[in-house]
Amino acid sequence: MSHGLFSRLLLGAGGCAVAFLLVLGVMSLLPTSVQEAVPDSVLGGTVLVLGALGALRASRRAR
Repeated sequence: MSHGLFSRLLLGAGGCAVAFLLVLGVMSLLPTSVQEAVPDSVLGGTVLVLGALGALRASRRAR
């Protein structure tokens, strides 16, 4: 079954959402001093990379 563009966008958005929640969960477990030392751009980049990897994995599995 071929996935359309909208389906791929939804997979990507879902992957980013899961990655965002995963990163927030990990950050909440870290000590406060470490949380304050990590820049926001690092968190955003991590969410994008994990979301992209999750979307790639989901789209490959569906083929």
